[in-house]
Amino acid sequence: MKLQKTLAQIEKSALLTDSAKQWARDNFVYLTQVNTPLINVNSSAKIVKGKKLNINTGILYLKPADSIATTTLCAGADLAGCKMGCLESSGQLGMQTGDNAKIKRTICYLLEQKRFFNELRAEIARHYKKHGDSLVIRLNGTSDIDFGEFISTIPHIRCYDYTKIYARVIKNNLANYDLTFSASGNNARTIKQAARAITNSYRVVIPMNNAETIGEKPIKKRIGDIKLIDMDTTDARFLDKPDSVGFLRRKGSNKAERAADSARANFFFNDQSIKALESALKGL
Repeated sequence: MKLQKTLAQIEKSALLTDSAKQWARDNFVYLTQVNTPLINVNSSAKIVKGKKLNINTGILYLKPADSIATTTLCAGADLAGCKMGCLESSGQLGMQTGDNAKIKRTICYLLEQKRFFNELRAEIARHYKKHGDSLVIRLNGTSDIDFGEFISTIPHIRCYDYTKIYARVIKNNLANYDLTFSASGNNARTIKQAARAITNSYRVVIPMNNAETIGEKPIKKRIGDIKLIDMDTTDARFLDKPDSVGFLRRKGSNKAERAADSARANFFFNDQSIKALESALKGL
């Protein structure tokens, strides 16, 4: 996609942060003359694991939260405390070319939303022509936007996402859209949300403050009476039972960072927040 706005229109927009506008000035030719795809298929080590299950996954990667948008694209980020641990800067996504593509897509989404969705629909159609029913789409690769209205227009395409917004999980009634609640150990409110989601039999993923590297304790495979499944084996959450509870290992961190976060409340669950979750589950 190429942006069709002028630099003057970009400058006047109230939707972009000052840093986003500066990036647009510095990269105006790339922004307006280079055609950048919105969807990447089988673009990460975890996503590509789905190929062994005959799943080809297309993901939309935007810049998260309020790094580009003046109104956050991750409404639950502040409460969940996940900005610092966001994986949008890891691997190829963190390289300059990958980051520029995310910024560009986000600006296009914010400033030319009708064209953005038309381009997105056309790209998905091309991928579907190639992959057929093995194609699945995840639109919130690095954001947490309510794409439900758009997804309802492509009912033949299986879509899925993780979200930190519990109300979105409850309200989702689209047959082609699977949502997994992303828990946070950041505070009592987020822990209670996770407990409520588990108790109400929604699928929940628990990010652990543990990479299971040499010298680290194994991740607990149970929380109370609940058996945790390994959600790192694939990203195809829609294949899990609707009431599954699983864990993810922490990515993009070192042992020093994980050691520091083992003694304080944060997005990733540590021993203290796991105990708090167990207590919250007993209280419901």
